[in-house]
Order: sequence, then C-alpha cells, then structure tokens
Amino acid sequence: MLNPMQAAGGVPCASHTYSYNGAEKSLGTVYGGMVLVSFRDGLGNEQATAAAERHGFVEALGQPVQTNSARLYPAKLAPGLSCQQVEAALAELSKDPAVDYAAPYFELADGQMLGVSNEFIVVVEEGRQETAKVLMRLAEATGTELVSTLGEGTYVLRANKESKGNALEMANFFNKHPLIKHAEPDFIVSLAM
Repeated sequence: MLNPMQAAGGVPCASHTYSYNGAEKSLGTVYGGMVLVSFRDGLGNEQATAAAERHGFVEALGQPVQTNSARLYPAKLAPGLSCQQVEAALAELSKDPAVDYAAPYFELADGQMLGVSNEFIVVVEEGRQETAKVLMRLAEATGTELVSTLGEGTYVLRANKESKGNALEMANFFNKHPLIKHAEPDFIVSLAM
C-alpha cells in the first residue's frame, strides 16, 4: 500500500512549520489543489489569466486578494498533483517573467486553507540601536523588501521570486537571528476552489 505522505519514487513530502507566539506551529505538507500567485505590476486580470493558462497544470485563477504590496490570486491546479509536483509547479511558475511570486497553500485539519502571502511580519528586539541595521542587512541578503512599519520595532517585509524563499521560508530564516524577537508569515485564508 502506497503511503499517502510519499510521492512516486518513495520521496517523502516535506512538512512545513512556522513560529507563532514562541511555539512551533505545524502546517503539514503543501496542498495539492491550489497555489497562490502574484503577477508583475501592470498586468490586469485578463493578462494574469492568460499568463496562468500557459501552464498546463493551472486550471483557473480565483478572485485576487490584495495585500499591502501585491494582488495575489489563488490558482486551482490540475487534480491529483503530489506535493513534489506542486513544489515543481511553483518553481516553474517562478521562472515565468509574468509571475512575481508563487507560494503554496496548506490545508489545516479543520479544512481551513492557508496560502503563504508575499508578506511576513518581523519584530525586532527593542532598545538596541543595531537592530534596524541588522534588519536592513537581512532584507538585503535575502532579497526581501521593507513594506511598512506597524509600530515600534514591528515591520512588514515582502518576498518575491527574486528572494531567497517565499514568505514562510523567510520568516523562518529571520526567526533564527538573535536580534529578531519574532517573525511569522502572513497568510491568505481561502476556500478550496
């Protein structure tokens, strides 16, 4: 009997986590039915749909959701894709010049769908002068950008396909730095398409 956590070739699916309120939260493996995509500035809905349709594994785009820095589309995928195939689809989408960002969805036990938006929140240690410089160096080193300041020591950063990873991966990376108090990805909550 084939283990549903493994794809062809016996390679196990990676389980993803993030930090929330000092505890590690499990997201599980990527959802096989949908990904989240943003397109380069200036592309309207029709152009975005045409760009998505060039990829045979994308069946349809849903209604876009606006973040502080992007318009993100849930993209329904062809049925039956494994987690590895979804990861490959995300890599393929990221190669498309029309695509600015592509990230997975996760299906939680309660049926809720969480898409990894292009933004993540970073809280730095207060009262330490070097923290702002460290944050800017980390952003530069990872190819992420500062979007806004939410308050004293709390920042919103964005990832795109030029970044060293999606917003989930970047939040996890930033969390490992000693001057970063906390970092977590921003999620888009959606219904399965």
